Amino acid sequence: MAFSERALAAASLLLRVLTLFLLIASLVIIVTNKKYEPFTDVVDPPNLTFRDFYAYRYVCSVGCYYWMCIYFVGASICRSTCCPREENWARSWHIALLIFTDVVLAVLISTGAEAGLGLTVEFQRYPQDADFKSFLNFVDISCGLMLGATICMVIMLMASVHSLT
Repeated sequence: MAFSERALAAASLLLRVLTLFLLIASLVIIVTNKKYEPFTDVVDPPNLTFRDFYAYRYVCSVGCYYWMCIYFVGASICRSTCCPREENWARSWHIALLIFTDVVLAVLISTGAEAGLGLTVEFQRYPQDADFKSFLNFVDISCGLMLGATICMVIMLMASVHSLT
């Protein structure tokens, strides 16, 4: 394996881990973002969560979908490293399948982040109270982290396509 192939593999792994951490942080922020009405007990259910808006539900579900696909990608990578004697066409097809999966995930994550940011921008056009503004700020942070994960995935895809050629 040449130095450039090792560097591309290391960069791809680093970007995959960074994407995973950004999505974990995004999901933690959006799921724990709960606002209560003033002067209510904590025993009561929260008055405002991500479940109240379909766009924010979509943001959360897209982040969870990435978790489900990690198993597929991990098993696929392990298979390709454990069986290095595959025929050349099978290995190329395998890498192309991984790239296609990453492209679909990148598009889903970017649409989730954009849906969340779009709804947040629409809500911020009108005056709100401080609690709702705080809720929207945390959603902005969560969607911004998802966009960062999308950028990492796009860079990782460019490195993967470069290794295919």
